[in-house]
Amino acid sequence: MALTKIGPNKWHIRCQVWDNNKGYPISKRVTVAGTRAEAVVVDGDILKELKARTLTSAYASTFAEAVDLYMENLRLRGQLSRQHENMVKFVRRELGHIRLEVFDDHFEIYRRRLISAPTKQGKSRKSASINRYTAIVRATFKYLVGRKILDQNPITAERFPKMKEEPRDRYLGPEERLRLLNAIREHRPHILPIVQYMLMVPCRVSELVTAKREQYSPIAQIIKIPRSKAGIPITKSVPACMREYFRNIPADCPWLFYQELAPGEYRPLTHLRYAWAFCLKKAEIADMRIHDLRHIAVTDLYDAGNSEWAIAAQAGWKSPVMMSTYWHMDGKKIAHGMRFGDSGHSNESPTADFLSAVG
Repeated sequence: MALTKIGPNKWHIRCQVWDNNKGYPISKRVTVAGTRAEAVVVDGDILKELKARTLTSAYASTFAEAVDLYMENLRLRGQLSRQHENMVKFVRRELGHIRLEVFDDHFEIYRRRLISAPTKQGKSRKSASINRYTAIVRATFKYLVGRKILDQNPITAERFPKMKEEPRDRYLGPEERLRLLNAIREHRPHILPIVQYMLMVPCRVSELVTAKREQYSPIAQIIKIPRSKAGIPITKSVPACMREYFRNIPADCPWLFYQELAPGEYRPLTHLRYAWAFCLKKAEIADMRIHDLRHIAVTDLYDAGNSEWAIAAQAGWKSPVMMSTYWHMDGKKIAHGMRFGDSGHSNESPTADFLSAVG
């Protein structure tokens, strides 16, 4: 925008806004009389008018149109996983009809309803789910602000605070692991390699289901993940027991983990969650998510004596601070393994010391 004084109490205003749909800017010029402060107010009104016009022409007058722009941007940058896309589409179905200028008020009511109303199964919604929906809405508006379609993000942390989440504490013991792996071998053997790998190396599903065979180095015995959720590349180790699997991947298969539909016909494991749920049911294992394998791998690596920084590097964290969330502490095991400093007594037990004192 440009504000130019052309005479006593006379101002020339020129506003210009880029129209993303048309591919060129639209502008408006007016001459107004009055003080500079009054001219600035008129200038702001014109800017809002132009942005309202670009809002419609850029297909972002409703939340559904805004979400479409946001998803297309993620897709072009290769950051739209199938799971995240499904969650974004859910939010779009629920809230897509609301116009952007009144969205924050409607979303506040919708969010309160999510918190108080039970699910179809009669259960209360977890804070993590509500936080994810809020994060998707906030990210959509942040993208619109970055595109200069909106001036500011109405989904603020003060008005829509993050709810406290209870960390999951699910771990598979030896007996449950055996039941699960046996069920996979019998019913869905094509997912066995990826499940075995995730039990040993902390990974996200999205990092592996579409991983290409060129990401695996047979010489270095590593798998390279070019971009993690944290926005950094990761180098994953390949356990010795998995090397034979990777060596035997068919030469014409483009994927690291795959299902062979017919000789020479392969597909990535983008349907992994469905096969996983089926095998859990067959193994009679409840309250287990595939992401819990990441927690299990972190716990096992730590218990095996690996440093927190090494585990953080494998998991794709910038620091080991996430260990407190992912490491499952076995209280009895920790209690039995505790070491205490010298309290001034001999090698006698505390009970013996007490008895000798009162005897």
